[in-house]
Amino acid sequence: MMKTIIIFFTLSLTLFGMSYKEFKRYTLKNSNILKSQTLTLQTAQQQNNILLRTSNPTLNVEASNFDLKTGGNTLGYSVSASQTIRTGSYMNGLQNKAYASTLLSKAFVTQGRAGYLKALEGLYTQYVYENKLLSLLQQEYTLSNRVTQMVKERYTSGSENKVAYLQARTETLTLKTQMYTTKQQQSNLYYQLLAIAGVSKSGSNKKVSLEKRFIYSVSSKTKSSSRLSPKQQLMNAQEKIYQSDLAMNQSSFRNYDVYAGMDKEPDQSILRFGVNIPLSIHNDRSEERMLAKLKMQQTQLDKKQLNINTGSQKQMIKAGIRELSAQYHALNTLQKEQQELTTLLQEGYKIAKGSLFQLMTAKNKLIQTRKALLQTQKIINDQKIELRFLQGDYND
Repeated sequence: MMKTIIIFFTLSLTLFGMSYKEFKRYTLKNSNILKSQTLTLQTAQQQNNILLRTSNPTLNVEASNFDLKTGGNTLGYSVSASQTIRTGSYMNGLQNKAYASTLLSKAFVTQGRAGYLKALEGLYTQYVYENKLLSLLQQEYTLSNRVTQMVKERYTSGSENKVAYLQARTETLTLKTQMYTTKQQQSNLYYQLLAIAGVSKSGSNKKVSLEKRFIYSVSSKTKSSSRLSPKQQLMNAQEKIYQSDLAMNQSSFRNYDVYAGMDKEPDQSILRFGVNIPLSIHNDRSEERMLAKLKMQQTQLDKKQLNINTGSQKQMIKAGIRELSAQYHALNTLQKEQQELTTLLQEGYKIAKGSLFQLMTAKNKLIQTRKALLQTQKIINDQKIELRFLQGDYND
């Protein structure tokens, strides 16, 4: 059944391509990394079971040989049992520690999963960027090659010098070299994404297709969230660990032993009951209590500063997204005007009524604007990914 699903999934990727949502859903279901992190919770639960389990009682059996003056030998015996019992404060502290350990494990798993999703979206964004950059370079190469051909025609006819032709040809070849470099980077990212998703291409010549579309649109609007970031959750759980350490050491001793026994002698039987209580003469656990308090105070201060830093980062990112969105729209308008200018200069140069310098300058500015436009779109996606991470949107 699973093999059939994988085959169908692979065919879907080959024929129709896969959106990021589909890619993410498949990755979360099949990621060995996330499965391994999930086992951390089960490990923590077993550790808590060990922490809270009751210690085994102790049984002591002893035989005695009494030598009576009458000359006979009579055997006696002694049987006793003891049980270690935790104090109420220590037991409450252990229960709090088990709860805090569970929270800490969940926080680590959440942090790992959120970091994994953040890295996944960042890698996918970079992959889309490299693909769009390659497409842009191909367009630029076509444009540059067209200009080079026009310069060559004028150079052949004697109306242009060789330097101008070589300059145009050099720029065209430079773009061609950049395309090869971008293709290599795009290919590396592609196989990294397939490895993360657990998709294997071995034994198949078919191309698994991924959509080359940015995850987030260009928009200044951002959603606010009151959820905690993974690091904030981790800090809260750590604080509870220190609180439980303080509770565990409230009493000067943690355990005491209750025992009962019977001694059977030839002429009498003795029943014994008692309690063994440790005396807190040299160690009343005050150092442990002070250490827990200091760690808790330090964590509380770190948590306050983390909250301030996180709030400031979120506001800074939101402001940056607004500015980047405005920049994107301004660049888009500039690109349209530069495209119109370049087209007019091409037509003028073609009929020997334009300047090569003006044409090359306009062409290069158009290329720079297109790259800036694409770069801005990528940065907006990167910023939205960072904002979602800080807002705890990857915590589910």
